Amino acid sequence: MKKKVLIITLIFLIVVAFLVFFLLFNEKKEENFIVPKEDISYFKSDIEVYSSVKLSDIIELNGYSIVNDYEIDTSETGAKELSFEYVNFDETKKGKITINVVDTTGPYIGIGDHYSHIINTNFTFYDDVLCADNYDRNISCEIIGEYDINTLGETELKISAEDKSGNKTIKEFELRVIEKPKDEKAKEVITIEEALKRKDDNAKLMIDVSKWQKDIDWKKVKEAGIDYVMLRLGTQKALDKESVIDEYFEKNIREARENDIKVGVYYFSYANDVDDAKEQAEWVIEQLKSYKLDLPVSFDWESWKYFKDFNMNLHDLNELSRVFLDTIAKSGYDTINYGSKNYLENIWEKNDYPIWLAHYTDKTNYKGDYIMWQFTDRGIVPGIVGYVDLDYYYE
Repeated sequence: MKKKVLIITLIFLIVVAFLVFFLLFNEKKEENFIVPKEDISYFKSDIEVYSSVKLSDIIELNGYSIVNDYEIDTSETGAKELSFEYVNFDETKKGKITINVVDTTGPYIGIGDHYSHIINTNFTFYDDVLCADNYDRNISCEIIGEYDINTLGETELKISAEDKSGNKTIKEFELRVIEKPKDEKAKEVITIEEALKRKDDNAKLMIDVSKWQKDIDWKKVKEAGIDYVMLRLGTQKALDKESVIDEYFEKNIREARENDIKVGVYYFSYANDVDDAKEQAEWVIEQLKSYKLDLPVSFDWESWKYFKDFNMNLHDLNELSRVFLDTIAKSGYDTINYGSKNYLENIWEKNDYPIWLAHYTDKTNYKGDYIMWQFTDRGIVPGIVGYVDLDYYYE
C-alpha cells in the first residue's frame, strides 16, 4: 500500500514539474518574442521625451499591418519595451521592440545681453534668472568666469546650465555693477490719443483691469474710445490654493456692460500642478454662470519667481495651461492664453488656443499669431486714476 502511494505521489510530482516547466518555457518564449529583421522596412528607436507618437509612426513592416495600433507613453526617458501583434492575410505574428526615450533639448536660461547689480546690495542673480528644463526639475545655472560685485564696472561672463541627459546651454552676458540710480528712468506714458494714432485699421482699442485700478468711471472710459475690456475675474489667495474673486469684478462687469463695453475675463494663477489648474478652471466656470461674455477667458500665469519652488519642468507648466484652457473650452467659452513675447517664443508651446501677446513696444516683432496685444502698462485713460494696461484687439 505504501509503495502504491509512493508511486502515485511520484507521478503527481513529475506531472506538476512538467506543467511548471511548460508554463515557464512558454512564458519565457512569450517574453522574448521579437520582430525578425526581414519583416521590418523602417524602425526609429530613439523617441523624444513627451512627443506624441503611435507605434505605427516608428515602425513599418514588410507586407504586414499592426493590430491595435496605440499611443506610446513617452513621459519618462530610458529604454522601453513595446509589444504588439502584426498580420498579413494568412498569418499573425507577435512582435516586441525596444525603444529609447531620450531628451535632446537643452535647458532654458532667461537672461538678456546684460544683468545689472546695484553695488553694496545682496546679489540676487540666481533668484532673478530663470533656469528651467523641458524634462528635469529644479535645474541650476552657474556663472562661468571671475567677477566682483563690490566694484563698479562691466564684466563679460557666461552662464551655463546642464540637464541630466547631458544637454548644455551656455549664454554670454555682461554683468554691470552700478550705483543706485538717483532717478529711475520712467517708462513711456501712452495716452489714449497716442494709442489711437498708432493702431492699424484692423485693431480695436482695449484695456485690461483689476482691483489695482480701483473705482473706474466706465462712462468716461467708453466716451474716450474704449470698446473692449479684459477684467480680472479672480486669483489665488497668495500661494494658497483657494481662489478669490477680484474685489472690483462685479462692479466692473456690471458697469462696463451698462456702458456697452464688450467684456472678457482672465484668471491670475499660481497653479503648480494640473489638479490646481483644473480646480481653478472649474471655479471660473462657476463664477461666470450669472454673466455673459463677449471676449475669451484667459489663463494668466506669471509666477516665475516661484518656479524653482514649485518643482516643475517646462512640460509641467504647459500642461497647466492646457488643462485650464481645455476645461474652460469644454464648458462652451472661448479661451485665450496670455504670455510675454519672450516666454511665448521660448517656453509656452503652441496649442489650439489663440494668443494674448504682452510686448511693451510700439511695433512688435513677434512672429506668431495673436488676437490681442498688450503693448503698454503705462496707459492713461480718462475715467481711470493712474496707469492702466492698453491693448489692441483684433476681431
